[in-house]
Amino acid sequence: MWIRLQYAFSLWIATALPAYGQLLTSDLEVKLIENVGATWQTVPLENSYSDAVIVCTHNLENNTQPSATTRIRNVTANSFDLRLQQFENSAVVPVSNVHCVIADEGAYNSGGLKYEARKVISDQTSGLSVPGGWGIVNNEDVSADVTQTYANPHVVGQVMSFNDVNASVFWNYDCDSRGNGAFFSGQADGICVGKHIGQINGSRASETIGYIVIEAGTGTVNDITFAAAVGPDTGAGVGNNPPYNYSVTGDFDIGVIDQQGEDGGQGGWAVLYGTDPLATNTIGWAIEEEVVAGDTSRTHTSENVGYWVFDNNQSPNMGAAKTVNIYSGSASPYAIPGSDIIYEIEVENTGSGPVDEDSIFLVDDLPAEITFYNDDIDDGGPETEAVIFIDSGSALTFNTATDLGFSNSATKPTDMASCNYTPGVGYDPNVTFICLAPKGAMSEGTITPSSFTIQFRAMVK
Repeated sequence: MWIRLQYAFSLWIATALPAYGQLLTSDLEVKLIENVGATWQTVPLENSYSDAVIVCTHNLENNTQPSATTRIRNVTANSFDLRLQQFENSAVVPVSNVHCVIADEGAYNSGGLKYEARKVISDQTSGLSVPGGWGIVNNEDVSADVTQTYANPHVVGQVMSFNDVNASVFWNYDCDSRGNGAFFSGQADGICVGKHIGQINGSRASETIGYIVIEAGTGTVNDITFAAAVGPDTGAGVGNNPPYNYSVTGDFDIGVIDQQGEDGGQGGWAVLYGTDPLATNTIGWAIEEEVVAGDTSRTHTSENVGYWVFDNNQSPNMGAAKTVNIYSGSASPYAIPGSDIIYEIEVENTGSGPVDEDSIFLVDDLPAEITFYNDDIDDGGPETEAVIFIDSGSALTFNTATDLGFSNSATKPTDMASCNYTPGVGYDPNVTFICLAPKGAMSEGTITPSSFTIQFRAMVK
């Protein structure tokens, strides 16, 4: 007698929220790190990088919060350390959100996204009161390191090491006049980069500078819309009347910005400004200053600011399929009474966005023609459990003690708490539903495949 096996299952996931780590390509991601303060925290990365270049901008919510800048250390293939810091090494900082772009070093041009990420050692320090001031002697001419040709480029950058406990900040100019940002009149103008300490009369240890040259423009890559440009010379300092707003088309979620050149001479850097600096069609910003030396009012002349902002339109796209195969230890190669079968459920995310943390709940409705086998699925083979979880790039974990449940009810359970039946050892005909809730945020599925498979064994009645 042949048995036609009917099977059904249900897959629930929570509604996806905006992801804080968003992949554009296997070489580029953006992140929003919340509530960063003076304590170092390790930031995990979605991609694995050969040589990561990281640029971050913090969000100053109001001008009563103290001056601060982002500090980075311990950059690895999969993470970096991040904190906020004042000049000089002060732990009195705001607790702020920090926006970051992470790129593998190299030149890239695909999907309308043209940029290159580079690094250089800055062994001198610029500033109003240091010998050499803002001149070329204190900076690195990296014009020859830029390998692509750009029509309208600008640069964002970051001090990426922590060799000196006292802060310094990235700056750039065209190697000619400090008031002109890199490539001020086009790529032929060149790019010089370095670190500065504002009006402080001192120096800093050598630091690694990371910088990204970006072609101005807009586009969409992996469901993330981006916009990059240099805004007009219209804004001023935190101590003036911020926020200063650039108009953009879109409701962006994450962005990095950087002052282009140094008009004021006192030394400044751009921060995202306001409780919602990336409101619809707007980038809110201001120029920040150190408050150790000279003019501590945080006022500043107008500056041009370059931006690279990103709008998350990513979402997961979940699917599941179930197959049945004869267990290799069965006496018969056919699905007849007395034969054992292996059920296999594959769940995959083919969307560009990850699935929310701990939001997957899968219920398998066992057909009346089978009896669940609650013992070693392969009778002494490499497996030891009755239900097997096989990961294929999902980034999920599965613990049979907490993430697996059973029901003997006639009604399908709607949560793990309802899956409270304890099956007997061996074949248990009372099991009507198997419940599974793997943990973690399931990875997006467009850049790399993201799936997992559940296997269990049953006998045909």
